[in-house]
Amino acid sequence: MSSLDQAVTAKIQSGALPKSIPEARVGRGRGGRCAVCHVAIRPPDFEIEVEVESRRGVFHQACFNLWRDVVAGLRAQES
Repeated sequence: MSSLDQAVTAKIQSGALPKSIPEARVGRGRGGRCAVCHVAIRPPDFEIEVEVESRRGVFHQACFNLWRDVVAGLRAQES
């Protein structure tokens, strides 16, 4: 497991990231920091934006995909 995988798992376990993937919107990066890697997302990169309980989070595409994959893995372990 990579350090980024471990970071995502820890964020899910602490409640910083939800255990389910909400509806997401895609747009041009606007300089916000990624909720996974904390690196700014600037144009021409795209950001994935989600809102959970009135909190907004943005992700790089790869970081969003990692979050989605970790959630799927956790669900598979629970079944």
